[in-house]
Amino acid sequence: MSNIKTKKMEKSTPQFVWNGIDLDSLRHIMDKPADDAVLAVFESQSMEHLRALLTDLAKNDSMISDQLPKPMYHFVNSSLNITFTPEDISLFTQTHEIWKRKGMRFIFILFFRALPYTYMAEKPANVLRMTKLLIDQPERRIFETAQFVFDVMEENWWEPEKRGILTAIKVRIMHAAMRHVILNNQEGEKWNETWGKPISQEDLVATNQVFSLEFFKGMKMLGDELSAEEEHAWFHTWKTIGRIMGVQDELICKNVDEAWTLQHKVYEHLFSDKTIAGIPLTEALVKALHNFHLPTRLTLLIMRQMLADDQFPDCFERMLAPSFENEFPELFLKHDTVENKEKHEKLLRSYFHQHIKDYLTTVLDNKPEYRKIKRVKGFIERVVAWVNQLLGRPQKEIHLFESHLGAIKNMLHLGKAEDLLDEMDEKLMLDTMKALGPVMVGILSLHFRKGKQSGFRIPKSLKENWSIT
Repeated sequence: MSNIKTKKMEKSTPQFVWNGIDLDSLRHIMDKPADDAVLAVFESQSMEHLRALLTDLAKNDSMISDQLPKPMYHFVNSSLNITFTPEDISLFTQTHEIWKRKGMRFIFILFFRALPYTYMAEKPANVLRMTKLLIDQPERRIFETAQFVFDVMEENWWEPEKRGILTAIKVRIMHAAMRHVILNNQEGEKWNETWGKPISQEDLVATNQVFSLEFFKGMKMLGDELSAEEEHAWFHTWKTIGRIMGVQDELICKNVDEAWTLQHKVYEHLFSDKTIAGIPLTEALVKALHNFHLPTRLTLLIMRQMLADDQFPDCFERMLAPSFENEFPELFLKHDTVENKEKHEKLLRSYFHQHIKDYLTTVLDNKPEYRKIKRVKGFIERVVAWVNQLLGRPQKEIHLFESHLGAIKNMLHLGKAEDLLDEMDEKLMLDTMKALGPVMVGILSLHFRKGKQSGFRIPKSLKENWSIT
C-alpha cells in the first residue's frame, strides 16, 4: 500500500528502520478501509451508537446486521469473500493438525509469556489502559482473546460458513472503532500524539506475529520445539490472518527468519520507553488467572520461568516487580555468586512444588462446580449412558482437565504418601507446566460467558480430539 511507501524515509532513524520502512513513521499509519467503514457508522449515527456497535461486536456471536450503513456492510461482505490457493489451504490444514496436537500449550504460552511480554510496549499499552478493557474486565478480555484463537484455528476456518474469517474481521472492526473513540472522544484523557496513532500498523503486524513467533519461542522453552516445516505452515496461516485483519502487504514477511528481524526491531523500538501503562495490565492479567484457580505466587513463578529472555532479561522484574515485589520479595532477589543463585533457584522450585500440590487439591475440590455448569444431556443421551452402564460398556473418555490433573498427580508421585516427591528439578517443572495448559483449556471449555447462550466455543471435532465432554 502506497501510504507506507510515501512515508518510508520522511524521518529516517537508522536504529528503527526495517526493510527501508521507518518504524516511527509506521506508528502514524492505521487501517484506512476499516477506519472508513467505522467512520460511516459514526457519521450516520453518533458516538454513542459507535460505542454500542463496539459492545455488540464483543457480545454477539452472529453475522453483522445488514441494517448497518452501506460502507460497513460492504466492507464486511467483501472481506468475507476471500479466495485461497491450494497451497494456502494445504498449509492451513497442516496448521490445524499442529493446533490439534499443540494448541493447549499455545494457550499456556499466550497467558504466561506472549501477553505479559508484549505489555512492555508502552505506546500500544496505552490503548488498553485508556479503554480499560483489561484493567476493568480482565476475565472478559482473556476469554475473548482465547476465543479469537479458537475461532481462527478451527478446522476449515477459512470457509465462508465457518467463524474464522468473520471473527478476524470483527476484531479488525473493533480495532477501528477503538481508534475512532480514542481519537474523537471529548471526555477524559486525550490521546498523546507522541505515541503515534492507536493500534497503528506497527502494532498490528507485531501483535499478529506474536501469535507465531512467541509460540515458537515458548514451545522451545518448554522443550517441545516445532520443526521448520511446522513453523512454516503455522506462520503462513497467521500472516494470512494478519492480512485479513488489516496488516498491509509491505509488512507481511516472506518467512519466519524475516519475521524475527522485523519483530526484534519493533521490540527495540517499543520496549525502549519507560514502562508505565503496561504494569497495571500485567497485574490485571495475573489476577485474571485466578479464574483458573492459580494462586498469585504460582502464576508469578511460572511467568518468571517463561519471561526469561536474552533480548530483554529484565522483563519479569520490569513488568511485575512494581505490583508484587513487596508481597513476594523472594521472587525478585538478585545474587552476586553462582552458588547463591543455585540455592535460591532450588528454594523457588520448592515453592513451585508446594503450590502445584495445593493447586491439584483446589481444582479437584472444584470438580463438582464444573459438573454443575456442563451441558445438560438430553433424554436419549441419558438413556444410552444408563444402558451402557448396565451392560458394563466403556464410558466416554474422562474430561480433559481430569486426565491432565491425573498426569500432574503422577508426576508428583501422590499415589501414596510415602511416594511423595521431596523436591522438583527444572525438567519436572517444565513437564508440570506443560500439563497446566490442558487443565486451563479444560476449565475454559466449562466456562459460561455472561450474556451469551453458547458458552466458550470449542468446536465439536476439537472437543472429541482433546477428550472434552
